[in-house]
Parts: sequence; structure tokens; C-alpha cells
Amino acid sequence: MSTKEPQNIWFGVAMFLFGLLAGIVLTSASGVRSTFVRGNPVATNQKVPTAPQAPQAPQVPQAPQANIQDTMLGFASDAGLDETEFKTCVAADKFKQLFADEEAAAQKAGISGTPGNILIDMKSGNARLLSGAQPLAVFQKNVDEMLKNPTAKSTDPNAPSATNVPPVDLEKDHILGSKDARLALIEYSDYQCPFCHRVHPTLQQLLQQNDGKILWVLRHFPLGFHPNAIPLATGAECANEIGGSDAFWSFTDKAMSSDAVN
Repeated sequence: MSTKEPQNIWFGVAMFLFGLLAGIVLTSASGVRSTFVRGNPVATNQKVPTAPQAPQAPQVPQAPQANIQDTMLGFASDAGLDETEFKTCVAADKFKQLFADEEAAAQKAGISGTPGNILIDMKSGNARLLSGAQPLAVFQKNVDEMLKNPTAKSTDPNAPSATNVPPVDLEKDHILGSKDARLALIEYSDYQCPFCHRVHPTLQQLLQQNDGKILWVLRHFPLGFHPNAIPLATGAECANEIGGSDAFWSFTDKAMSSDAVN
């Protein structure tokens, strides 16, 4: 074998490898690939389609919240009310004018949201506006100041003087506490308002630690963006109509401590 023959052999191998590499590059660039049939490569001139994405698993719907009417029936039952009588009262929808009147009165007194609280001296009419879910210490500070000097104007910028406050009606208002008390805490409230829920136990405690000195009045201020506010206020009024003051406050306490109304 001549010395030229090995050179020719290596030259042929090099050319074969070069051609094979060039073919692979061209095939990749044109999107052509090989498929396998029973383990053997088979050339194809078709582009392989992109594999479709796996469909997402269906979302499991969250359990719906209890219907507000069913929730109200639970509150009414706890208050000892007849279910049929309560349903009939709620369906009559006869308290809208009351809600509108109390909201208008609240706005005239300077309240723009809930809870809107007004501390008022029952004799002099001197009043302070305590907006929002204030801590107990703030309420107590203002109670102490007004008990000490019922006619003194507030020096607290967070408790400005309030004017045009409708007087407390001992016969018609929803009242908790002694009707002989010197001071009244008038709360304009929304049963779906989370801040009203937050301040409710605070006002309960305020009433307890000032027994005989202060009474609590609850009036309605249902906000338009709370869909359950008017139904719940209607339920509270029906509780009052059917079962009296005790039923009203029982219904109110249940609603203000329940997450189901939101």
C-alpha cells in the first residue's frame, strides 16, 4: 500500500464527517428533524408541531358564604323570634325611610362615615364628635371631661364639638343603659362595617365601666357599598318590632360579632 492511500482514506473520512455535520446544521435551521419508527431513524420534511400545553386543572370553587337571609334567621332565632313573623316583617321592607332620615341627620351633625360617634350631655346639649373605632381610652377621656364639666368645649382636635345633633328620644331610640344617665353615646352604625364591628365591644366595655353615667344609642347609617347593610338593619328593626329592645340588642350583638355578614 502506497503512502498516498492513507492520505486518501483520511481525506475521504474528513469529507464524510464534514458533509454529515453540514447536513445536521441545515436540517436544524430549516426546522426539519428525524422521527423514529420502531427505533430506526426516518427522515421527514415536515416541521414538528409544538406540543400543546397541558390544560390547567379546573379551579375548585370556594364554598359560597351563607345567604344573608339565612344568617339573619339565625340571629332572629337566637333572639327568640318567630321565624315566619320575622320573614314577613323583613319582606315588607318598611324601614327605608327611617334609614334615610337617620343618615341625613348624621350628615347634618358632621358624620360622613361609620362608626360615627357623638358624645352628648343630655341636659346642656353640649356634644363632641368621636369618629371611627377609637380606643377605649379616648372614649373614657372624653366621658371624664364632660362629666367633670358638662358645658366645656373640647380641646381635643380628634374630638371636635358637634352641632345639629338630634336629641335622644327615650321612647323611640334604641337605648342600652340607664335612661337617667347624664351622658349619651350616640353611634351611627352600619351592620356590615368592619370598623363598627371593631368598636362594638369597646362601647360595651365603656357602658359597663360607666354604669349609670352614660347610655348608648344606636342609629342607622347603612353605607351604599355594603350590600348587606340595609338587610341587616331591616332585620334589627324587625327584631325590635317583634321582640322589643332586648331582641334588638341581641340581634345587633350577633351581627356585630359575626364574620358571616361581610
